[in-house]
Amino acid sequence: MMGAENKSKVVPDSEKRITAYHEGGHALVAMLLENEGADPVHKATIVPRGSGIMGLVQQQPKDDRYSQSKKQMLGRLKVCLAGRVAEELLLGDADVTTGASSDFQQATRMARGMVRRFGFSDSLGAVDYESAETNEGAFMSDATKQKIEDEVRELVVNAHQQTRVLLKENYSTLDTIAKQL
Repeated sequence: MMGAENKSKVVPDSEKRITAYHEGGHALVAMLLENEGADPVHKATIVPRGSGIMGLVQQQPKDDRYSQSKKQMLGRLKVCLAGRVAEELLLGDADVTTGASSDFQQATRMARGMVRRFGFSDSLGAVDYESAETNEGAFMSDATKQKIEDEVRELVVNAHQQTRVLLKENYSTLDTIAKQL
């Protein structure tokens, strides 16, 4: 799950601070959006794990789940982006780090699934754009491909903006969480 603690890694205090705010952002947004489908936080840490993992927030659903609502997926999308947003609020846009790269991959993959697989796009409707025959878009027009990418981008950008508002409104709590990590 989390992996063994990497005791040989010496992390400068400045990086620990950034990681604490990054992971604190994920944890706080997950807690704030629990009623909107985000899974509860099980554990948050800034102890380095494995190669390159500076910290993480582990979430665990209360019950077994076999499907997700659009509301739940939007909540998860916001949790994915919360680490970067927390860095932006702490450091400013010019000094954010590369720590959110896997978060971006996960958020983009989730948004793409919402549009291409699950019919969660108002403009494209309940059409499967990711079945075996169309996985690479072979049977889609260039215009449809562009609409899909526009919808994916819109989902991620909107989630980012909403997460920014949420963390700004709760920055003192984020500060407290980061100091505790």
